Amino acid sequence: MANVKIQGNASGSGVLTITAPNTDATRTITLPDSTGSIQTVDGESYSPRGLICSNDTDAAHDVAISVGGVKDATNTVNITLAAILTKRIDAAWAVGDNNGGLDGTESSGGTPDASTMYYIWLIKRSDTGVVDALYSESPTGPTMPTNYDYKRLIGSVLTDGSANILPFTQTGDYFRYTTPVDDVGDSSMTHITFEDGTLSVPPLCIADVYGRAHNTTTTHEVVYLFIKVKGAAENSSGRYAWMFVQTAADGDIICRGGTVSVDANRVVEYMMSESSGSGTVEITTFGFWMLTRSNP
Repeated sequence: MANVKIQGNASGSGVLTITAPNTDATRTITLPDSTGSIQTVDGESYSPRGLICSNDTDAAHDVAISVGGVKDATNTVNITLAAILTKRIDAAWAVGDNNGGLDGTESSGGTPDASTMYYIWLIKRSDTGVVDALYSESPTGPTMPTNYDYKRLIGSVLTDGSANILPFTQTGDYFRYTTPVDDVGDSSMTHITFEDGTLSVPPLCIADVYGRAHNTTTTHEVVYLFIKVKGAAENSSGRYAWMFVQTAADGDIICRGGTVSVDANRVVEYMMSESSGSGTVEITTFGFWMLTRSNP
């Protein structure tokens, strides 16, 4: 049975300490004092608590991170954000709210690159306990500021052709672009031959996409569109098609929304059946489930 200890202090608040049986591991809960201050729990989960990203007042350049906490990437250290933190993507990293967030992986220091995925990392320095955040072009290894030694990936944003952050909404691990992104527009398809397409999503995520295949110059009885994670075993057999349409009319168009996994390079494979004529495949990205946010 676990041991339970309640300890008072000079301020009138209490501390509840729970020790697991047959171990020295403990967790503490600070009880409310006479002013009614909120309880705090010593310990964060490996799954993020809060830490939701959103467009701030300067939506083109700033992201606000909500209060919350999580274990670091090694699942050993608590990283707790006690107040909303806003970081700028148009300036080099500096500690604190409303300050710059770029880690130096950008092409020109302090200036974000256009049409680029930026990964949002929560960071902590163990000597002072200060928690902050940064933007990096690396989804696996950001350039850490001096003395910051713990990190956790919590989000991702995309810049447009003018290096502004595309507006988005986050719900849990799902990020939805306010305006969907047209990632593939291939008008030179070869019959049942897979092509590579890079999506505007993080690596190893589940992409929320809309696919469209179009052929206006011939008659088809069967139309296929395939979209799959690169290297998966699906082939040109119709039973594996991401979309399958039985038709006999000129101007064949098939459209569907759905999900597809992307590989470590953010790539999917796509293919359509068009034994003659001119075929076009388009893939538009609505958003993504960022699996590496909860499972780095």
